[in-house]
Amino acid sequence: MLVALGGGGFWFTRGHFKKTALNDGAASINVAANDSSSSAASPPAANGLSVAGGGATNLGQLGASSGGSQGVPGSSSSSTTSNSSSSPSPIDPSTFAQYDKYKDNSSALFGDVQVGSGASLGANQQASILYKGWLTNGTLFDQSKTDSSGQAQPLVFAEGAHQVIAGMEEGVAGMKVGGTRLIIIPPALGYGAQGQGSIPPNAVLVFEVQLLDVH
Repeated sequence: MLVALGGGGFWFTRGHFKKTALNDGAASINVAANDSSSSAASPPAANGLSVAGGGATNLGQLGASSGGSQGVPGSSSSSTTSNSSSSPSPIDPSTFAQYDKYKDNSSALFGDVQVGSGASLGANQQASILYKGWLTNGTLFDQSKTDSSGQAQPLVFAEGAHQVIAGMEEGVAGMKVGGTRLIIIPPALGYGAQGQGSIPPNAVLVFEVQLLDVH
């Protein structure tokens, strides 16, 4: 998991976890990167889709926000929405079983649901995101937590500092503020053969991530 905000939560490291509370009453989950995080980027796909500079394979634009849906097959505009927006999302967790084919990949993959218009996220910059994370069977295992008023609380981390799993770092690289991505993370860049908590061994993870700010 990435983060839990509220009255309590879990701080995860590789192979074990413990509960911890922050001074302000919140708690966070911070994930150590796997040893395999320094993987090479996958080659471009046969259809010409490009490879991003951060090492993640770019699956192309998703959804109707830019008039195309070339990247991730099986997506549906009638599915879940992100925590910060009421706009329809092309992300349909019931289709995620197709991403098990990426379980042996050495790099993450992403598709832009909406391309942002703000600053781009680069190495060593602080990213502020909202997110949801699913297993490929459609189970939602984590999402941005809310405060007592129901407001979603951003996760803030330094890009490239290994404060989140390696696949998340690859997947958000180059995002622009205001954008939303679907990020597919193979086990090598997630929780590996050991799994973690409710995440089983060798699990492919699928995240919807919205970039709120870069600083």
